[in-house]
This record gives sequence, structure tokens and C-alpha cells, in this order.
Amino acid sequence: MLHCAAAASVVACALHWWWSRHRRGPPFLSSPLRSPRTTAGHSAGGFEMWAGHARAELDAKAKPVGSLGTLEEWAVTLCAVQRTLSPKAGPASLMVFCADHGLKQAHAGVSPYPHDVTAHIFRALAEGSAAAAVLAEMCGAHLTVCDVGIASDVRRVVGSNGVRVCHEKIAHGSRDLVAHEALDDKMLDLALRAGKRVAAYEALTRGALILCVGEVGIGNTTTAAALLCALSGASPSECVGRGTGVDDVGLELKREVVRMALSRHAAVEKEPRALLAALGGLEIAAMVGAYLEAPKHGCVVLVDGFIASVAALAAVQMEPTCRRHMLFATRSAERGMQILSTALNVRPALDMGLRLGEGSGAALALPLVRAAAALMGMARLDEVLAAGSKAASGVQFEELEEVQDCMI
Repeated sequence: MLHCAAAASVVACALHWWWSRHRRGPPFLSSPLRSPRTTAGHSAGGFEMWAGHARAELDAKAKPVGSLGTLEEWAVTLCAVQRTLSPKAGPASLMVFCADHGLKQAHAGVSPYPHDVTAHIFRALAEGSAAAAVLAEMCGAHLTVCDVGIASDVRRVVGSNGVRVCHEKIAHGSRDLVAHEALDDKMLDLALRAGKRVAAYEALTRGALILCVGEVGIGNTTTAAALLCALSGASPSECVGRGTGVDDVGLELKREVVRMALSRHAAVEKEPRALLAALGGLEIAAMVGAYLEAPKHGCVVLVDGFIASVAALAAVQMEPTCRRHMLFATRSAERGMQILSTALNVRPALDMGLRLGEGSGAALALPLVRAAAALMGMARLDEVLAAGSKAASGVQFEELEEVQDCMI
């Protein structure tokens, strides 16, 4: 029993040494912050204040500082956006915006699929059978699919299996960005407003705290790459990838289309809204609107892959403060993802070679959002040390009683 007491004391000392080796700044054993288990609801204070409280609380947990990497960054975002040390990871909604692109009709080889596939995927999402619909259901997210510019007539499509369908068609696709501005001012305004309306509905009517954002649009990796070049200053060779799987001939065509588009709009003011009109798409603009709306309702946004991230970059350049509400789900297999990661200063959570779109990566990352929220409920180091000291004291007391009994 004496050995047990000594072992308990050694464990407590080892825990304190381990923590001191990995801590950042002064210890938080006497931190005035309450345990997240006793902190309830939303409280006053700004984003940065709550981010600081959350970092301090995480640093005080029974683990090396920063040892859970991106998960800790996500936990800080949840706490700061929700103004609490007991954040929630739901309800969650997946919003998928769908539209076609004039460049696909003018330059068919930029995608191996015909443009009417956009409408087919829209219908499959609406009936709950497409990939993102299946993943959203598995991960516990409500699915809303929105037509903002599908070339086909999909007015009769209705949702089933709990899927909400929004008919917000602005035009039958964008214009060919090599020959024209992709969107005129009216189209851009309507697309931004559509995205804002859908995001507001999910937050206000469904009570969503997590908004996952994705898209469908045949040819939109080329559009997104052109927009990324303009927003970041990177070259087509750095931003253009194979999308849904074009061969080498198709890849070179995509790069040439982007080069021609950039040349055509070289005189456009280097301002994100103007660039979005010149080189964007209706579903890309709708996603920008959703990103701009989410902070007004205290929502965290879970950004999908390459195209959704290009829209995020445009939104951040239009309104920098919306960046702090964003979590980035997946490092897309698209070539331009490294440019995006640098421009947005992000480390996406998943790296699985995903390139489907539809918000599929965002849906897959939802369990990680729940894990990030759960982190705030783990034990603090002072609690672990106190429990260890109490256990050690109990063992020593019992051992003393045994010795006294033997002496009688």
C-alpha cells in the first residue's frame, strides 16, 4: 500500500511536469474562467474576447497545449461565434446551390459531362438519393437544395424525404465569360440575395447554428479557377485542375479558356464584386451571399471544397469579418486548393482526395464539428491534479491505519 501512495504522488508530479513543459504562457490553475460544464447560454462580449477565453480554457485542459490541432481551432471558433464556453454543434443545415455556365455551352470540352447533368443531380438531391443527400442524412444535417440558374426547366421538382427545394432561378445559366461578363449587375444582385435568403431561412426558421455550403454546376471548376486567378493574382497553371476528370487535352482547354477570360476582363476593376460579376457564376454568387448573411445570425459556416472556397475568398474580400465564422472542411484535389489555403490562411480538416462538390465534404466534416464542441467539456488539468492528490491522500491515510493496527 505504501507503494501505491508513492505511485499516486509520482503520477501527480508527472502530470504537473508534463503540463508545464507544454504550456503556453502562465498557468491557468487559478483561471477565473468557469468550467464549461457550469457556463451556460450566450453571454455578452465580442468575438475576440470569447476567442481568448476559449483558448485559455483549452490551454488549461489536461493535454499538451495545441495537441489537438485544427480541432482546437474549430472549438475556439464555435465558442467565439456563439459567445459561450459550452458551444453547440447543431442543428446543422446543408445548403446546395445549383446553376449552369455559359462557358460550358461555348467550350464543351471543359467538362466531360453535358450541362443537363446539373438538372439531373438537382433532382437526385431533391429526392434524397444523391451523394450529398445520403451523407447529410447520415451526419444529421437538414438538406436544402436551391436552383439559382439551372439551364433546364426544373420548376416542378419538389423535395422528398425531408429535403427542402428552393426555386430561385435568376437565369438559365450564366453567360460565356470569355465573350461577356458572366453576370450583369442585376443577375449578381439577385444571386447574392438568393443566397442570403436561404441562409437566413435556415438560421431563423430551422434554428441552424451550423451552415454547410456546397454547389452543383457542370463546368464550374473552370469558372472558379478563373475567379481565383483574378482574386489572388495567381496564374492559370497554378489554379486550373482536372475538375470532374478531364484528360490532358481537356485540361489544356480549361487553361486556355481561363487565359482568354482573364485577358477579356483585364480592365475590370480589381475589386471582388466586379470580379465576381465578370468571372463568377450564379451558384458561386449565391454562396457568397450565404457567407455574408451567416454572421448576422450567429452561425458558423462549414465550407466545402474548391468552388465553395473560391466563393469564400470572394466573400472575405468583400467583408473580411465573415472569415472568422468559417470552418474549412476539405482540401480538395483541385490544383488551386493550395493557392486558396494560403490566401485564406486555412488548414482544411479532411484530405481525402475529394472532388465531388455538392457540399459532400462539408457534410463529412460535421462529426468533427461535434468533436470540437465536445472538447470544451473535457477535464482541466487542475481538476486532474486535484483528483490525483485526493487519491494519493486517501491511500496514505488507509496505509497509516493499517500500520497502527499492526502496532496494537
